[in-house]
Amino acid sequence: MVHSDESFGCGYGSHALKETPVFKPFDFLNARSLVSKAASFSVFCLSFLPPTVLAEDNPAIPSYEQLAAQAEFRQAEISPDGTYLAVDVVHEGRRALAVLKTENLEVIKVSGFYDAEVGRFGWINSDRLVLTIVRKRYGREAPGSFGEIYAVNADGSAPKYLYGINADEPAIAYGDVLGKIDDRHILIQSYPYGVKDGIPEALKINIYSGRISREARSRLRGASFVHDENMAARFVQGVDDDNQQVFSYRPRGSRDWQDLQMPFGDRAQVLGFEPDSDVLRVIGSHTGDKRIKGLYRFDPNSGKVEQVYAAPDTDVEWAYTDDEEEVYGVQINRHYREFVPLNRDHPLTKIKLALQSNFPSHNLSLVSKTDDNQQFVISLSAPDDPPSFYLFNVGTGSLRFLMHVYPEVEGTLLAQTDGISFPARDGQIIHGYITTPPLGEAPFPLIVMPHGGPHARDGWGYDYYVQSLATRGYAVLQVNFRGSTGFGDAFMEAGYGEWGRVTQQDIVDGTRWAIADGVADPARIGIYGASFGGYSAFQAPLVAPGLFRAAIGYVGVYDLDLLYNSGDITRTRWGDAYLDTTLPSDPKEREAQSPARRADELNLPLFIVHGKDDFRAAFEHAEVMRDALDEAGKSYEWLVKDGEEHGFYTPENTVELFERVEQFFAQHLGATVAEDWPLE
Repeated sequence: MVHSDESFGCGYGSHALKETPVFKPFDFLNARSLVSKAASFSVFCLSFLPPTVLAEDNPAIPSYEQLAAQAEFRQAEISPDGTYLAVDVVHEGRRALAVLKTENLEVIKVSGFYDAEVGRFGWINSDRLVLTIVRKRYGREAPGSFGEIYAVNADGSAPKYLYGINADEPAIAYGDVLGKIDDRHILIQSYPYGVKDGIPEALKINIYSGRISREARSRLRGASFVHDENMAARFVQGVDDDNQQVFSYRPRGSRDWQDLQMPFGDRAQVLGFEPDSDVLRVIGSHTGDKRIKGLYRFDPNSGKVEQVYAAPDTDVEWAYTDDEEEVYGVQINRHYREFVPLNRDHPLTKIKLALQSNFPSHNLSLVSKTDDNQQFVISLSAPDDPPSFYLFNVGTGSLRFLMHVYPEVEGTLLAQTDGISFPARDGQIIHGYITTPPLGEAPFPLIVMPHGGPHARDGWGYDYYVQSLATRGYAVLQVNFRGSTGFGDAFMEAGYGEWGRVTQQDIVDGTRWAIADGVADPARIGIYGASFGGYSAFQAPLVAPGLFRAAIGYVGVYDLDLLYNSGDITRTRWGDAYLDTTLPSDPKEREAQSPARRADELNLPLFIVHGKDDFRAAFEHAEVMRDALDEAGKSYEWLVKDGEEHGFYTPENTVELFERVEQFFAQHLGATVAEDWPLE
């Protein structure tokens, strides 16, 4: 299995279930023309050409309709013997599964569902695939998985529901595919519905008959299994009621679970076992003041810890392993994704390095491969080059174009993004990104775009929200502020209790860096973010009054106390403990760090955008913010969409959002308007 930079594979989605209609598989006969069109175009027009060759001489900036168009193809999986290529294809608004001949991209079969869509999928043998089913949920726009698992042959024959309400052995539970056991069986983990963080089970399923046998049952609620090289579920990691990690494992050859204490920092991730042993592979923090996450070997029997690799200031994100579970490299990400080889003689290391050397300005992912390591589907992408799939043949050294993920945007003029670093007011080095318009000269009007989370991070890659602004003449600043992941546990924990203070100061200091660097016009600065970024869009102007001239909060959080009784965080048994850890403990401090409690101090144009069915930052946040602004006599703009959740899903709603955002910032950041504003 190739561990890719993207999450290609089986079994992702929501754990909610309220009803499950009977699905009817069918052949999308008309979809054949769509796949055939993409296939013939790729073979005869674009074979073997690198991305830079395909650019138009005088491209135009993309329209909002082009930017908001959903991915045409999201996955591309080559069969183990290389005969077939499986892709997802959109037809009449639904995703279906298309199987093509790898040699010439001839369409073999296109299959889908009348009232559902194909989710994640993967080959279990050279003729049979396993996939998850996703569908619209009770009037909501975005489809989601209900844990149903399905299998079908490459030619569309022998379809079989393997797990879920429609299986031969119906299960009121969510199934998540862990991997392939052999050519006839998969291992899944199952979570019962209707039980708050229920006890998961590891199940073995025959992909032809659907027969199920239980392989393991966890001792920990709401936990996840980790298997060894033989696909035996021997480790479980979860979170207890106090939001602390808990672990349990089974020694090789034993069926008895043992509780385990791990000598690593918060949110350690167990990747698997060293072959033929009990030694665990762990990404976690172990030493040093910064508590940077590295890759370690940990023997649960002796307690011995061996460092495999750790960078000085950047977390290891994951490890690359081959089919025999040998680790041949890791990935770190300070500004850009960096593959760090651990075994330079390994054939997969040589392939990865050779490909990367030919495309140094792109993110390169090994998406899928044949069993003989001779053919690889790879993904290439960059901020100004949306992802595309290629087929690399090791024997011939050739790279053959397959398909664009976002064909609507291809050939348009997009903006470049560069990694940046700057010192915060206390000397802490902060990393981030600056995207500058493809046309014009600095200083530009600047939009500061804080990321969500907050315990997440921004990365370098194609982002259509960023491009919607940069292609309209705005520079875009993204800051990995304190509280972000990727730079050690100490850096992340520095944001605990400081959502509205230190974290915002880092955003403010990044904005002042952009002004001092000459990229930003100090009189034309706006702020616009989603989720925690929406919170920051309204909180940062309170920390630095006069710096920002307009603010847009998109699916934002505006009252910290409201997190305790709305949204999905408190639906987990550890949710309150998580909030107790990450939010200020003093009620007065939570009030001071809540924009809705300080609406009278927000003296700039404001725009509130929200989905009525937001499961994370509940719609009540938008209502509370609106009511507080009304009470304070403040004006604001308002855009709310029924059926949308934590970020707009439909292209139509996204286009409307982009148009309204452009109008809002043009009105308040225009050159003539800026002259009337006093500088900070």
